Amino acid sequence: MKYTRSNRSRLLINAARIGDVGGLRAFTEALTRCIEDYPGVSVVVPSGVTLRVNIKQEEVPSWLASSTRVSPLRPILWGLYSLIDLRTMRAERILASTHHVLPLHKQQIVTVHDVRPYYYPDNPVQAFYWRTFLPKALKKCNGILTVSETSKGLLSKVYGINPERIHVVPNVVDTTYFFPARRTASTCKPFLLTVGSSWKHKNITELLEMHRCWISKYQLKIVAGEGQYSELLRQLAMKLRITDHVQFLSGVPLDELRTLYQKCEALVFPSLIEGFGLPPLEAMACGRPVIVSDTQLSHELYGDIPLFVRLRSAESWCAAFDALPYYSQERIDRGISVAQSYSPQRMRYALQVALAKIWGIGIQEKSAISHS
Repeated sequence: MKYTRSNRSRLLINAARIGDVGGLRAFTEALTRCIEDYPGVSVVVPSGVTLRVNIKQEEVPSWLASSTRVSPLRPILWGLYSLIDLRTMRAERILASTHHVLPLHKQQIVTVHDVRPYYYPDNPVQAFYWRTFLPKALKKCNGILTVSETSKGLLSKVYGINPERIHVVPNVVDTTYFFPARRTASTCKPFLLTVGSSWKHKNITELLEMHRCWISKYQLKIVAGEGQYSELLRQLAMKLRITDHVQFLSGVPLDELRTLYQKCEALVFPSLIEGFGLPPLEAMACGRPVIVSDTQLSHELYGDIPLFVRLRSAESWCAAFDALPYYSQERIDRGISVAQSYSPQRMRYALQVALAKIWGIGIQEKSAISHS
């Protein structure tokens, strides 16, 4: 449905750039559920993307959606579209579930999940946005949401923003869907799993380069969208002559993804930088071991549950895989508890506190949103 001034919302959730899968979509759906019972709320999504929420969903063209295939043209088209067509979406207030700001709108909260594109931009257009346009926009908006204390610290440091303007609203792990399953004996070779491996900062190249640490015991299944990075990984696997030990999977349905989590020997997540990082928590919710890069964020989100690897250290990588058979049930149980702690109730409370501080409104109120 096309959005017009005649059906103007009191609060509009701007999710015009999310894709049908991935962390941005998961966060948007969970965020929207937190406020779906609030009067006068609607959400804008790309055509073809449907959120499992009970509020009105408006559509923008499908070519605005996020994709694993990097395009310098799409951000430019988004900028033009937001100026020309989204001017009709002037709700009283706009809550962006991503970092995509609506120009010229004053009553606006923006969510910046991480600063990865600032350090590792996909192209010059993205670099310009993150280094020139976004800093100015963040200083003008009412407030900023992010998903972890680590991300909050980096945002404050990189852009010189007062930390009091940045509010942490953590993502949700759907433990009603991701849960342990009974493990039975299998004749197949045990496998390692990576999920969401569609971008360079996921650092799956290093996992492939460290194949001598795992290839004698495990296969590797890589879940990644079709794009430039997955093509690079395929070429690297061929160069390293390990294609018989690596399987690439794309377009994996959610129920199949859950099965992969439940059956893997471990999820491996050697990311260089993240704002949150759902796959390790989803794997932990499924009762599986996780191997992650030794970063500040990993310690914040996952505690002492994972096996940590120092990136670029073959000794550390091999030590992690040597320790994997001794990953205890007690550790797995604690991992399930950590995953369960990222609940919808936790997100709802954090969002309620943020909206109260920024706009002076509460998401549990039943009265209409008033002007500030």
